[in-house]
Amino acid sequence: MSEAIGTTSYKKKIPIGPPRLTDFEKAKIIGIRAIQIQMGSPLFVNPGNVKDPIKIAEMELYSGKLPLSIKRSLPGKEDAPPIPVKWLLEAEKEDLRIEL
Repeated sequence: MSEAIGTTSYKKKIPIGPPRLTDFEKAKIIGIRAIQIQMGSPLFVNPGNVKDPIKIAEMELYSGKLPLSIKRSLPGKEDAPPIPVKWLLEAEKEDLRIEL
């Protein structure tokens, strides 16, 4: 698949693990963020009339506005640098793009 000039391949930036958020990472991010929202943390998106903290946390995650990074490591290896969640979301979108 050819890349357009000036685009960034996020898949190449991810040094360790799959080039996407795993289900476990998604669940942990949404769960922790939902607790923060329930405790009164400021929101990163406009939830409209949505009141459920879990739904709001999902909206924040998939909007790419959460300033979070994932720390992945392998046993016996030096720790890799943190990976911004936005990179993982963009890399997943790269996998879903197809050329016709």
